Amino acid sequence: MSSWYAAWPALVAAAGVLVLPGLVVSLVAGLRGIPAIALAPPLSVTVISVSAVVAGLVGVPFGVLVVAVGTVVLAAALGGVLVAARAFGLRERQPITRSRGADAAGLAGAVVGGVCAAVAVMRGIGKPEVFPQTFDAVFHLNAVWHALQTGDASSLALGTVAAPGRSMGFYPAAWHDVTILVDQLSGAGVVVSASAVSVVIAGIVWPWGCVLLIRQAIGARPGVLVAGGVLSGAFAASPLMLLSYGTLWPNALATVLIPAVLACAVSVLRVPERGVQEPGPDGEPAVSDPGRLRAGVVGLALLPGVLLAHPNAILSAGLLVTVLAIVAGWQWVSAPRTSTARRLVVAAGAVGVVAVELWLVVWSPVFDTTRAISWPSGQTMAQAAGEWILSAPMRTPVPWLASLLVLVGLVAAWRRTSTRWLVVAHVAAGALFVLVAGSDGPVARALSGPWYDDPFRLAALVGVLAVPLAALGLESLVSGVTARLGALGRGRREWAVVGAAVALAVVSGGVYSGADSSVVATWYSSHDIVGPDEQALLERLPQLVPAGTTVAGNPWNGSVLAAPLGDRTMLYPHLQGSWGPDRTIVALHLSAAGSDREVCPAVRRLRLGYVLAGPVSFWKGDWRQARYGGLDVANTPGFEPVAHGGRLTLYRVTAC
Repeated sequence: MSSWYAAWPALVAAAGVLVLPGLVVSLVAGLRGIPAIALAPPLSVTVISVSAVVAGLVGVPFGVLVVAVGTVVLAAALGGVLVAARAFGLRERQPITRSRGADAAGLAGAVVGGVCAAVAVMRGIGKPEVFPQTFDAVFHLNAVWHALQTGDASSLALGTVAAPGRSMGFYPAAWHDVTILVDQLSGAGVVVSASAVSVVIAGIVWPWGCVLLIRQAIGARPGVLVAGGVLSGAFAASPLMLLSYGTLWPNALATVLIPAVLACAVSVLRVPERGVQEPGPDGEPAVSDPGRLRAGVVGLALLPGVLLAHPNAILSAGLLVTVLAIVAGWQWVSAPRTSTARRLVVAAGAVGVVAVELWLVVWSPVFDTTRAISWPSGQTMAQAAGEWILSAPMRTPVPWLASLLVLVGLVAAWRRTSTRWLVVAHVAAGALFVLVAGSDGPVARALSGPWYDDPFRLAALVGVLAVPLAALGLESLVSGVTARLGALGRGRREWAVVGAAVALAVVSGGVYSGADSSVVATWYSSHDIVGPDEQALLERLPQLVPAGTTVAGNPWNGSVLAAPLGDRTMLYPHLQGSWGPDRTIVALHLSAAGSDREVCPAVRRLRLGYVLAGPVSFWKGDWRQARYGGLDVANTPGFEPVAHGGRLTLYRVTAC
């Protein structure tokens, strides 16, 4: 496969997998328009990831049929809850809507911004069969292949890929589950399926979520919705950076789900209650509300998918929702005639929520493993603050026009009671990023545990609120200029905003796409693990190694990718792991098979027949590479060379 045109089955499958299950659920739940469409991907993630867990527990192979059953179950559950609520007298307030093409305009903007983002991803990747040669990508590709072979794609089992002796091992598997379905439906292979999922995450899931958040938080006005959709593709840090750096595919998927969670929270909390009626620039109602009950029920249904995409996204969303709730509570208690008792209750609730979140972040045993990881800060706090202000964290390209609109949007949002929380939340997320990116002190370490003390994961949050703020900034700027000039009446100013957004799309399509693609290409352009010659050898393994035979190799020399590239079981499917006694014996002493009596019994138990030997080119000198010293079998009796490719040579084990 040499072009994205040839990858169309995988792209179509990825779009279908991430949209159709959730769309069925959202329609059954009574959602229509932008809410129904934009909430479809996060609901799909919940259906897919939870279905995989249930299938693993009952011993059913994961696949399309399992997801179909899960879709029916979740749709029936949500529908049943809403029917029961109505039966008990819980009815929705009549939603305030603003039609006349607002939803169509928002989706049109999302298409434009999504196409720009998708093109940037495709250009950055290059060819769909190219993969980022990074530490994490090795695990993710092997985990997808492993789940395809075993039929178990549960988040409760995926961690056993790097710990084969364990019966269970948690690892958030939502991204892997989606990629597995894409491969099953398209037959494109693990790598191409992963590339297709990245394109759809950036081109569909992210812009739709941004438009939904804008609709609920700012208003169902054509101008601001078009602007938001277009601007969703302007910020390289969200979500393009995580699709390449690391490579943090699960975290990227989790991050693009956060706008939908926030949109549901806005509808539930109604920030403030009177903000629903607050007029927009043209004097008409600004907010279109799908209903508090429905938004709450659907919002709860999103959370399992976010959790199983990546747990730290729950905390990221929790931070933003907490700010939203505190601002809403403050506005409520500051209203006239609010009793002292109610104010005390709200204050106590706010303190309690913050205390729980601090416990989760700083002390909860759930994140003990990630707290043990520390990355040294590479810049000062002042530099990090400047990057956040310019919406270009971690040295991503500065989207000058978009970042200026964010600054305008901050001012405009602060002036409106119903959008003031956007400012506070954006500043709060920025403060956390600045602290982690610019400091190695005890406070930074304590607060960064769930995010692996990695500023990149926090940097990806910039677009969650930068997109709505920039859209509001564009609307305010255009509306203000036209109002001062008296050039347009109120009814036509909004279409001036649409026109400005279209012009912005033309500019951003040419300016931002190239910069964004360079961000993706950063970690796709290397050949540190395997080069073309090594990859060619790995892809020939089905012709060289009988099915069912295991292959060993020092994973640091590139042999670790033999499973996703060559469809053969590898003894060490990651660069590090808890391998158990037999694998440890082989790793340390295989080259001494002729003299060490423990080696051959281990070889036979592991069904080991071949070895991929060769020098290491990835992270040379890493101390963990010494754990595989016994796999250097070059010029060793009992190992017959079979094929050669670049640094790697395939040997048949004859010593046992």
